[in-house]
Amino acid sequence: MTSRPIRVGLSLFGQGSVASLTEDARRAEQIGVDVVLLPDHLGFTAPLPPLVAIAQAAPTLRVSNLVLNAAFYRPALLARDLASVDSATNGRLEIGLGTGYVEEEFTAAGLPFPRAGERVDLLTEHVTEIKRLLSSPDHIPAPVQTPPPIMVAGVGDRVLAMAAEHADIVAIATMGNRDDLAERIEYVETKAGDRFDEIELAFSFFQASIDDPDDLSILRMLAPGRSDADLRRTATFLGDSIAEAADRIRSLREELGISYFTFSLAPGLSWDTLEKLVAELK
Repeated sequence: MTSRPIRVGLSLFGQGSVASLTEDARRAEQIGVDVVLLPDHLGFTAPLPPLVAIAQAAPTLRVSNLVLNAAFYRPALLARDLASVDSATNGRLEIGLGTGYVEEEFTAAGLPFPRAGERVDLLTEHVTEIKRLLSSPDHIPAPVQTPPPIMVAGVGDRVLAMAAEHADIVAIATMGNRDDLAERIEYVETKAGDRFDEIELAFSFFQASIDDPDDLSILRMLAPGRSDADLRRTATFLGDSIAEAADRIRSLREELGISYFTFSLAPGLSWDTLEKLVAELK
């Protein structure tokens, strides 16, 4: 159980113009979305510059990433850019960081693909160093928030243990069922100790198919070897009616303490349905 209100994030997987992203952000703001997030993948729009345009177009939205691929960057350079974005958005940035996992993108970028443990080490370096740099009153450029909140997304023990110690928001990126999700949250709570109440728990519905419950396209791409029945049992699949989906989200807040939920528009989730779901939740 948590006393935090429900927050809704919308991840925009833009491959078009920044103008189209800002138009989507305006619509997201109008229907009650709290945060707009951009991914960090080659083949999509850049993850940071459009956040400034989005924040200017939608002045009540917070902006974030789901999530920046830490292994693409060096902490001091990324801290500089993040501070600039926080300044340009008047303190509405939430920093989202992850390890990165798509080897083909590293190859395309001409970068070595670190082993899993090395990627966790790099993520840890980024989280601790960015927090240190952007907490300093001497950092140039100066962010508005000192520092902006940091979200870490992951599911493995090492990532979640580090997030429990250092992150402001912990996003559980599981493809398991509800019991698996509950176990991961219990693990974070154990590792966080006294600071657990300071952490906001987040969860992404990778596949929200309220308009078309048969749409499993995203989950099939993420887990090609699993059966459709198995995919439907994952916590990250949301294929109920609007009222049932809202009840499930509220139960995740009341029973597991998750208060921040993110969605992506897809064939199974239209703008109109998302608007009705947000209204039901708010």
